[in-house]
Amino acid sequence: MKNRNEFFEYVKENIKDYLPPHLENAQLSIYEWVRENDRKKHVLTIRLSEKDTFPNICLDGFYQCYQDGKELDACVGDVADVYIAYGGMEDAKEPGIIWDYEKVKDRLFIRLCDLQWNQDYLKDKVYTVHGDFAAAYYIAIYEDREKILKVPVTDVLIRTWGIAMEQFRKDAILAERSRQPVLTDLNVLCSEILLGIGKAENLLAEGTVYHSMGIPMLCLTNRRKQFGASLILHNDILRRAGEVFGSNYFVLPSSIHETILVPDIDGSDAQGLCLMVKEINEGKVEACEQLSDKVQYYDRETGVLENALDRECRLPSLEVGSGSEEEDNQDGLPNV
Repeated sequence: MKNRNEFFEYVKENIKDYLPPHLENAQLSIYEWVRENDRKKHVLTIRLSEKDTFPNICLDGFYQCYQDGKELDACVGDVADVYIAYGGMEDAKEPGIIWDYEKVKDRLFIRLCDLQWNQDYLKDKVYTVHGDFAAAYYIAIYEDREKILKVPVTDVLIRTWGIAMEQFRKDAILAERSRQPVLTDLNVLCSEILLGIGKAENLLAEGTVYHSMGIPMLCLTNRRKQFGASLILHNDILRRAGEVFGSNYFVLPSSIHETILVPDIDGSDAQGLCLMVKEINEGKVEACEQLSDKVQYYDRETGVLENALDRECRLPSLEVGSGSEEEDNQDGLPNV
């Protein structure tokens, strides 16, 4: 049985036997890659030129299959299959596409992440800070119903583009809105997905009225249900959710793909909600999809989204109705 490093080297030395002939002279390398939430992964790169940037194939999962008893050469073949499948992604094969801003600006999207959990990952990335969170920016090179092949926007990349940060941020927000934000009753959504009963109505649509089905809870995401947690950065959407509830509310960071909104009613406990999110993260959410365990609180009067525990700690010093009104942010852009 080979150890981890021996397995990686074996893959590197033998994978060309499973790849198309035109990759005979490709350069192969293996390195440790810091992923989101500061997870360290080992990846294989296959490059025909310096402009080739995709894909980075994570090897750790294949090594686990090898440890579980899969034949060594079968694992190498599986790694090759990942690269070959990438070759069928037409949008991703154009050489150097990421270096042309006009070609990628409509493909920008935001992955919200916990600022504290991503100190190493964010070191060379373009991001903006929003309280407990960082908005990291990505390019969607390829998309289908199940996955997104994405590339993070790095400091080097944005300097190469020569685009001002404010314009870049606005372009990213516009691209985000094109993904069609969805605010819907969580109970109805679950019934639709799991049981095929009912139809979840988008409460962001003009003229819709909210009738809660059981405990009032809303799910905020996008139509694709991918990387939708970043929509809490849109002030107009937060205001609309407050209108739907008719009250202030908590934002539960359930995953990178969506957030759950819960109205602030008598007996609401920020500490209890934080503990619940933490337990769900540890037991049911994959590490790569965990957003945070820091519950947020939205105040309709001030238009401020802040850490719910911090707010709860200072409540005794606050007077009811205190807090100045913010100017309406008509374009819905996040404040940074």
